[in-house]
Amino acid sequence: MTSLSSLIVAFALIAAALTFLTRRMRRTQNVLVSFLQYFCGVWFIFSGAVKAIDPIGTAYKMEDYFTAFESTFGGLQNAFAGLAPLFPALAQYSAGFSIFMIVLEIALGLMLVLGYLRGLTAWLFFLVLLFFTFLTGFTYLTGFVPVEANFFDFAKWGPYVKTQMRVTDCGCFGDFIKLDPKVSFFKDVFLLIPALIFLVRYRQMHQIFTGRGRRVLTGAVALFSLLFCWYSTFYNLPVVDFRPFKVGTNVRERKALEEEARSNVEIIGWVMENTNTGKVEKVMIPMSRFKEVMEKYPKSEGWKVKDQIKTEPFVEKDGKRIEVQETKISDFMIESENGDVTEDILQEPGYSLMIVAYKLYGKKMAETLIVQDTTWAYDTLRIRADSVVLQPRVAEVTPRKQTRESFVPEAWYGDLFRNKINALAQAARKEGWKVYAVNTFQDTEVAEDFRRNVGADYPFYHADDKLLKTIIRSNPGIVVWRDGAVVGMYHWRHLPTPDALLRRFHQ
Repeated sequence: MTSLSSLIVAFALIAAALTFLTRRMRRTQNVLVSFLQYFCGVWFIFSGAVKAIDPIGTAYKMEDYFTAFESTFGGLQNAFAGLAPLFPALAQYSAGFSIFMIVLEIALGLMLVLGYLRGLTAWLFFLVLLFFTFLTGFTYLTGFVPVEANFFDFAKWGPYVKTQMRVTDCGCFGDFIKLDPKVSFFKDVFLLIPALIFLVRYRQMHQIFTGRGRRVLTGAVALFSLLFCWYSTFYNLPVVDFRPFKVGTNVRERKALEEEARSNVEIIGWVMENTNTGKVEKVMIPMSRFKEVMEKYPKSEGWKVKDQIKTEPFVEKDGKRIEVQETKISDFMIESENGDVTEDILQEPGYSLMIVAYKLYGKKMAETLIVQDTTWAYDTLRIRADSVVLQPRVAEVTPRKQTRESFVPEAWYGDLFRNKINALAQAARKEGWKVYAVNTFQDTEVAEDFRRNVGADYPFYHADDKLLKTIIRSNPGIVVWRDGAVVGMYHWRHLPTPDALLRRFHQ
């Protein structure tokens, strides 16, 4: 399994080899500066490349930061509180910000390798790293901030608690590697050292190729990166899938493994808070000795348990503990109007067709219906001398207009369901597949209107929006399951015909 340490070693070896070649070519002015150029340049190129594979993932991470910043600034009682409304507005352009940052990172990495525009490159590298350090620092430091406190309430900061962090990871390497926020922060602090060296020694940075060659190569790579990001964001699914629901993943088995690992988690310490003084302390005493905690921090003196310190999830295998990293699969939960259907989906035998729609595009509009008001008349019929029967008949039918609010999908989005997705659903159902759509909990109220409007004869279930965005980077998107495993995915721009779908996945 790839780790940050193995990546650093690989970057260092590549940098050393390139520095040696540059030295042989007599292009090196300072060996250390050249080595750092290559090391940082390769780092940025690789980091940008793995994010370019899935720019939407970076966009979602930026949305998480914007949400955290909105909450942080909105909780202030000074002029900075006015910045809070800015972040929801910025979140609407998160995809554009994501692509810009990725292209800049790749281009900047290449500029370091080539020694192109050395002064400008040194400053850009420093400023970009400063921005990254701010983000990762915010992520890490929120671990010291109680959930009920604001980031800027420094007096309320206490011991580091991982579950308090407002953003779970920085997304530095996309979904390729999930770095602990503390590691991410110190990684960026470390990279600031060569950044400062470049600022004062940029004239000693090596330059390879001619000035025109450096300019053309940088421009070509930036253009290619831009087009590739556009392709991966708006045109198709990521060419390489690093997410937990990638094709080939047995979600049923993985979810069971993560649940088992979570059940084995042990409490090894406590975060105690004194409600009288506000003092917070961390004590490493396991659950088996909890009595000692209560003796040391008596409730009568105002102490209470603020948080628990736990081991990482693990399973026992051959007498050894094996840590199991939790993924979004742990949060895989889907509900219908009648309750939880998660196990029904995971235990479904054979093929299933999941239609993911993590945002139903459309808007509520006033809909005018023609309602027929019927006026009845009754005729009296005598059957016997002692019995009477009333015979109803329609005397008059009067049409009446009735207005109600209804959700109407955007034309292109609704037509996509009517003309393509419904055809796939009908063909799959004829073959005995389970077919269903999943939208977000936020769209629960409008799902029935949407289903009726597009003529969908399959049920609409509901799930968390982040879960659906993790499953597939397409809205709508098609996910094919078999026996609890993901076996195929389709972007809405590249949906197969019903015949092609059934030929590919046949019983």
